[in-house]
Amino acid sequence: MQDVRIRIGASALLCYAAFLTLYGAIAALLWWLLFTPRLRIIHRVRPVFGMIIMIGILSVILQAVGGSGISYGIRMITILLIGLWLAADYQHGEFLHFGVWLGGNRTGFEIGLVAEMAMQSFVTLFSDLDQIHMALKLKGIPVTVKNIIPMATLLIHKELARAKDNAELLAVRGYHHGGTLKPVFVYENMDIFAGLGAVLVLGIALLPFVNFLYFDIEVFRGLL
Repeated sequence: MQDVRIRIGASALLCYAAFLTLYGAIAALLWWLLFTPRLRIIHRVRPVFGMIIMIGILSVILQAVGGSGISYGIRMITILLIGLWLAADYQHGEFLHFGVWLGGNRTGFEIGLVAEMAMQSFVTLFSDLDQIHMALKLKGIPVTVKNIIPMATLLIHKELARAKDNAELLAVRGYHHGGTLKPVFVYENMDIFAGLGAVLVLGIALLPFVNFLYFDIEVFRGLL
């Protein structure tokens, strides 16, 4: 999907649908299977299986204690996959263009700049994680619970240091508030179909609420 406006809008609709009902989550998952490059996402984001396993374990525990663990698992996995697709299809600068298109050259520029910096941190985070994993592999040290905490601490320190450097760089260059940018977007015909499909998914998620409201209206008419 080329147009970031449709991609972000579709992601918001799909996540909301998955959060609302189980029907919405299943429909959103089918949308993800139909409109996204699934194998490329899984290849680019290696920890995806670990995240899915963690959600699966939580779902089993929730189901065992009497909760709706299956529904929770399907919803969370669907939202995770949609978020990973949004991150995997990210192109440098497009969130800044989207922010300016949505909110103008002041507030929109600020929001877009923050989003761009967040995505850059996300990309470098996985790069740092791969480097740490490679260093442990070269030293013959397995990844265990004992060394996960030092790894996480190192990653947090590096991200904080990188954020400080970026802030100082913006200050040195005289950045104060807002900026000037003319947004440019490219879209394909398939983007339109994908966007309409996301709207359809939200409609499927809202069906139980519509049926419930219709039932209440009929009961109220019966009382009259």
